[in-house]
Order: sequence, then C-alpha cells, then structure tokens
Amino acid sequence: MTVHPHPPAPPPPRTSPRPWAVTAIAWLLLVELGGLAALAVFNIARPVVALAGLVLGLLALVAAIGFARLRRGGWVNAVLVQGGVLALALYLDFRSHPMYADIMMVYGIIMVLYLHQADVQAAFRLAPDAEPGLP
Repeated sequence: MTVHPHPPAPPPPRTSPRPWAVTAIAWLLLVELGGLAALAVFNIARPVVALAGLVLGLLALVAAIGFARLRRGGWVNAVLVQGGVLALALYLDFRSHPMYADIMMVYGIIMVLYLHQADVQAAFRLAPDAEPGLP
C-alpha cells in the first residue's frame, strides 16, 4: 500500500488591509484640502466663503487622517466634506458664477461616486458586535 502525500496547499493570496481605493481617496482628500485652503485665501474679502473653505478644509484633513487609519468616522467625514463642497459650489454658482465653482462640482461628484464603491464601503464596514460600547 503506497501512501500518496498531498502536495502542500498554496499560500493564501496576500490581502492588504487597506484597498488601494481607500489610499487614493485619502490623497484626493488632501488635494481637496489644498483647493479649499486656496479658496479661503483668494476669497478673504468674502468672509462666508472664506470661513466655509476653512471649515471644509479642516474637515477634509480629519477625513484624510480617518481614511489613512481606516476609522469608520473617516468615511462619514469624507461624505460630509463632499456635501459641503457641493453646497458651497452651488452657493458660489448662484452668486457670482466663478469658473472654479464648476470644477468644485465635478470634483465633488466624482468623489461621492468614488466613496460609494463597494470595496471602499467594505473597508469601513464593521461587524455588528465589533464596535465597542454597543450593547
């Protein structure tokens, strides 16, 4: 009776804990932070726009850090930033229609679509019993 040894199982494929789309969005949020800071500086004479740019820029920084650390709040903050950017772009579009308002709208829409990709959402989804403090 001969015993046929089983060949060793191939090693499991390497999976990164962070999908590349999450890293890309973190970098895109930092680019957006730069654009919002520039918006605030160039519109310093318009305090509403400058303040909105600063607040959204700060929230974009928090979201980028959350994406880099895969914190659940990072995704929520990123969606809030995009909503704020789109609202600010609409405000600017109705007030004075600068060219950069259209660029802000296109960038915001692309980011929202990118944020709703399945692999991005799966990276921030937690099991129901995984979040501390919940009963």
